[in-house]
Amino acid sequence: MNKPRPPGSGSAPAKPWYRHPWPWLLMAGPAIVVAAGFYTYYLAAHRNNPSLVTDDYYREGKNIALQMERDEEAERRQIRADVLISPDGSRAKILLSGQIEPDTPLKLTWLHPGRDQYDQTVEMQRQGSAETAADRVEYAAVFQPLRPTDHWYVRVEDDAGKWRVQGIWYPKNGYSMNLVPQVQPVAPNPPAAEK
Repeated sequence: MNKPRPPGSGSAPAKPWYRHPWPWLLMAGPAIVVAAGFYTYYLAAHRNNPSLVTDDYYREGKNIALQMERDEEAERRQIRADVLISPDGSRAKILLSGQIEPDTPLKLTWLHPGRDQYDQTVEMQRQGSAETAADRVEYAAVFQPLRPTDHWYVRVEDDAGKWRVQGIWYPKNGYSMNLVPQVQPVAPNPPAAEK
């Protein structure tokens, strides 16, 4: 005589948990977040190393007085520079006026606003031996093509570090700019005492 079978005993055995899609679907979210976290750490540590803040801010702070002396010396010598940049951003013509020693090597520096690996410093080459109109001397500079950005910090200085003129170039405003000494007092002058 056959015993009656309990209901459901004739069906296939139950599958183990790892053969169901729901546990894997629930674990996929946290696993993706962990993988994305490791990838973000890799990008931050190795790929994108911005140097917006100097590592040695104390030494940079001590050099502020020296930098201001260079600006004051350029003002005393009445040095001005007109910079004409080529449309492809790889050459410049510099018209320099003021009291400049004729045989002193001069440098043109391009400073990117956020990435120091794009900064460039090149030596300027004097064009001809005669001065141009309005007592200006013409120089030329060739450099790596400038990366597209909103603006560049531009500096012309002597190789000995006695003077400098500088400014900001906005490419959207055209391919020319004027560089002047950036003389700024550390603190404003106190008002004169009233009598």
